[in-house]
Amino acid sequence: MYSASHRLNHNFQLQFFMANSCHTPDAAYALLYGQKIDIESKLAHSKAKLLKQEASKLKALKITESRYHEEYEKLEAQAELLELEADKYIFDMNIKGAEQELAHILSLMEELEPQRKYAHLDILEANEACQRDELLGEMKFRAENSLLSLALKIPTDQLSTMRTHPDFTTHILPHIKSMLSALSSNSQDAIESMLKSIEKPLLLGAK
Repeated sequence: MYSASHRLNHNFQLQFFMANSCHTPDAAYALLYGQKIDIESKLAHSKAKLLKQEASKLKALKITESRYHEEYEKLEAQAELLELEADKYIFDMNIKGAEQELAHILSLMEELEPQRKYAHLDILEANEACQRDELLGEMKFRAENSLLSLALKIPTDQLSTMRTHPDFTTHILPHIKSMLSALSSNSQDAIESMLKSIEKPLLLGAK
């Protein structure tokens, strides 16, 4: 289960499942650049919306305090104020989350910068220039996954995601091997032992 409330992606997803899914520093940089300009645009629009919300709030307050407006107008203004207040927490947290996400994206881009082959080119030219090397890496990666899929009996798309996780070699692969070993032994005891070892712990309702 993956949830990213108030953000598009968590730091972990940005680093390992997005940037590290690329095969060259330039492609990873270009991917992060796309995320960067998207969040920057959303933040700019959010700040504009914040000003509009403040204007709506002042307008509604003026109506509620006025002696020259009808009662229904004052009720509508009160409703407007309630709606603005109800949305405030989510709106503020969305901006905070976007700012945090943008900061992490910029830090990853900074880390990639000295590794880039085409850093001397602008982003459009660099993105074009890295395609041959990037797709070469991708083709090799797909071939590896196809061959490993036959041996590990795991679909290639699932295997591709697993290999992107930083704990694949140390935790995921040994876990797969132990399950394959138990299943290939065809021993009921071994299979039952394996099933107990992989039983997912309950986060809620365990007691």
